[in-house]
Amino acid sequence: MPGPAKHLTPKQMKFAQLLVYGVEGSLITKTEAAKLAGYSDAAREGSIMTNPKHYPLVCAHISNLRDEVRQKYGITFERHLEELGNIRDRGKKDNRNLAAAATTEIARGKVAGYYIDQKIVRHGKIDDLNLDQLYERMRTIKEKNEKVLEAKKLLSSSEESESESKDMTVKL
Repeated sequence: MPGPAKHLTPKQMKFAQLLVYGVEGSLITKTEAAKLAGYSDAAREGSIMTNPKHYPLVCAHISNLRDEVRQKYGITFERHLEELGNIRDRGKKDNRNLAAAATTEIARGKVAGYYIDQKIVRHGKIDDLNLDQLYERMRTIKEKNEKVLEAKKLLSSSEESESESKDMTVKL
């Protein structure tokens, strides 16, 4: 059985870029991104490629692209919340319709990855869990995220080595 992939395929890179940047400034769904990237079973592939257990490199690449967007546009969680608060306050003061401004700020937050369009059906409450169950849940979350972090490290080290090899070629 082959080990985990160490490089992204061109389709995977295109999928990640479409998912983060959208099409013509509009965000698109995972299924739409997978279809535009060339996957035949777009619904399945779009869903599974964003699962770090199956595709940690794709998830890490998506995370890296979102980090770039945040840095490029100066989007931080704190500034995002501050801007939403300012919009709310201006709306209360002026009684003007600031829906467009609020929608724009929410869209900025989505592009930055602060919002996740996901529906989770939960039965019970976290308060219903005993201490052992809570620790087990936290361990599971940590394990899931460790794969993405490892993949991000692998991606950044492979990008650095590619950059270094290009520099060596130019110097020769």
